[in-house]
Formats: sequence, C-alpha cells, structure tokens
Amino acid sequence: MKTLKLQKRLSAEILGVGINSVIFDEDKLNEINEAITKQDIKQLIKEGAIKKRPNLGIKRRAGKIRDKRKKKGRRRRAGKIRKKVYNRKGDYIKEIRVIRKYLENQKETGKISSVQYRAARNLAKSGGILNKRELINHLKEHSK
Repeated sequence: MKTLKLQKRLSAEILGVGINSVIFDEDKLNEINEAITKQDIKQLIKEGAIKKRPNLGIKRRAGKIRDKRKKKGRRRRAGKIRKKVYNRKGDYIKEIRVIRKYLENQKETGKISSVQYRAARNLAKSGGILNKRELINHLKEHSK
C-alpha cells in the first residue's frame, strides 16, 4: 500500500487545518488510497472517511514566535531609531545645500578664492560649519 501523503495534504487544505490534524478512517483506507483529486477527497469527507482531529481544549500561546526571539536574546528596543536617523539626514541635506550654494555664489563673484572655497566646503562637509550664519562668520575671519 502506498503512502497517503497526497491525500493528507489535499484533505488538510480542504478542511483548513494542518496535516497532523487530519484523521483517516482505517476501515476505508482503500477508498482513500484511490482518491487522487480534490473532488474525491471532498466526497470522502462528506461520507465521514476523513475527519478533523477534535480540538482538545489546549490553548496555544499567542506570542510563541516572540518568546522564541526573546529566548535567543533578540528583544525589542525602546522607540523607533530609524525615523530619527532619516530626519537628521534630511536636515543635513537641507543645510549643506544652502551652504554649498552660498559658497559657489561667493566664488563666482570673486569674493573668495578657490583655495578658500575648497577649505570651507570641506569644513562644511565634515560638520565644522553647521549653517549659513557660521559660514559667513568663518569667511569673514579667514578673509582678513
């Protein structure tokens, strides 16, 4: 007699339960063995040859997966960190664009040399100059 894996899988799918929750009637194993389509399985379910295993009243824990993760040492941390990082990055982009535009304008008009331009741009990139006001003060100090 062949294994009844296909029949188990199909009946579990139809009944909406797991494979281990399907029970075959031992008296009708030959009929079940010949059933190869979903329609055949549905007919056998109607006849009572295939049944769902009754629920024994065992309640499963809702947070089973979460508990496994806790056991491994992976716990939730306080708050969302990513959101803060993205906000800081957006703020940096806005400020650096203003600074670079101002520097480019000053270089084109001839108020600063290309050496001063490059030094101020690198300083802004590294976080030494945080906004336009600091840049203006820096340029005033170093142009004298």
